[in-house]
Amino acid sequence: MAAYLIAGAGKFGRLALDRLGAADPGGDFLLVDRDPQALAALGQRKNLAVQTRAGEAAAVLAGILTGTAPWDWIIPMIPGHLAYGWLLAGPLKGKGWGPVPAPREVAEAAPFSWRGPEGELYLSRAGHLCPDDCAEPEFCPVTGEERDPPLYSRLAALDLPGWLVLVVASRQLAPGVGGYAPADLLRLAREVRETTGNKILLATACRCHGVAHGLRRQGVGAG
Repeated sequence: MAAYLIAGAGKFGRLALDRLGAADPGGDFLLVDRDPQALAALGQRKNLAVQTRAGEAAAVLAGILTGTAPWDWIIPMIPGHLAYGWLLAGPLKGKGWGPVPAPREVAEAAPFSWRGPEGELYLSRAGHLCPDDCAEPEFCPVTGEERDPPLYSRLAALDLPGWLVLVVASRQLAPGVGGYAPADLLRLAREVRETTGNKILLATACRCHGVAHGLRRQGVGAG
């Protein structure tokens, strides 16, 4: 039995609850979403220990993830980059850090990439719609292409002078459902506090898909 925080109560949050609940029916689940109605619908699942909390996932997580955590796994099922949002809403709040476009070299880690509104890079090794129950094998079940090394390893190996590269690897916990331990986020916070540099690349990725945000100390040049 494990304890899970699922960020998001929409389609994919529902999928995560169903599949994790089937794999671990004795587990404890905390669902976080800004939509109280979506939470109410999922909070009534029979035979599962489900609690709910309304609010923006990153802000809620910043308020309850401190030195210890009552869950074993965090399951990000919201649009956007939960680890990045958590850093800005929690450990980096008021510390003078802000977004900066991720360096273009990051796009070389995957064949498909596109920019988001803050200059972040969304990355994928798939040019097709992936099955929602993909088991992340070493070879793509659709194309047969090799998927080693994983994208999170490719990102961690990037050589970006002047950047502290931090990568959270998402581990598969059920078919199509990935997550990471709270300790992974607390490690991020510790490394950010200890850095003397001015730029951070923060990425979260599984074997085939990921997102990378850039952060820079405000008032410091981009060079």
